[in-house]
Amino acid sequence: MDFLNVVILGVVSFIVLFVLSRIMGYRAISELSFFDYVVGITIGSVAAEMSTNIDMEWWKGVTAMVIYALLDVLFTVLSQKNVLARQIISGNPIILIYKGKIYKKNLKKARIELNDLLSSARSAGYFNIADVDYAIMETTGKISFQPVALKRPLNPKDFNFAPQSEGLTINVIMDGKIMEDDLADAKIDKKDLIRRVRQQDKDVKNIFLGIMDSNGVLTLFDK
Repeated sequence: MDFLNVVILGVVSFIVLFVLSRIMGYRAISELSFFDYVVGITIGSVAAEMSTNIDMEWWKGVTAMVIYALLDVLFTVLSQKNVLARQIISGNPIILIYKGKIYKKNLKKARIELNDLLSSARSAGYFNIADVDYAIMETTGKISFQPVALKRPLNPKDFNFAPQSEGLTINVIMDGKIMEDDLADAKIDKKDLIRRVRQQDKDVKNIFLGIMDSNGVLTLFDK
């Protein structure tokens, strides 16, 4: 009986976690603020406790998770609507390097050491810290770097060249099956797609992935 209760509570907690994660929105781990991170851990801990502690009434765990999720959504809305609330909840970016000068005071404020800054710079592709003009610690904890003018990558604007937009690619074939719902977005019908696949001496069933860009170029990847 206890085993059955654990299974039922585990399924319930999983479903609740799934629903709450959809409500709280999609964000990469690197984009989470410290507050979001703490809320996520807390909700996960409550779910784990609810699924393993058979003496705990299931509705108490669900209520606690819902409250934390609603508070997270509320704080997110407040931070979007009010600048002061955003500063209190998420904090402010911290300038670590300004015009090539490292601000030791701000390193202490950000609670990172010089070695951490150098390591982050190397991870971003700057092995010489002198190549960095600005470095800013974002509210997510990630450090953004801007190189000095002579070290920044070239772009088409430097050559007075304006390339055409590539647009989005559409998956028209996946794992040997034609994605018929996406053919309209790719502006191609099924017969024409099959014909173009055969023009490349291939068979649809042997295609692992087929993509089409906004210019009508079809690229195929074999299984």
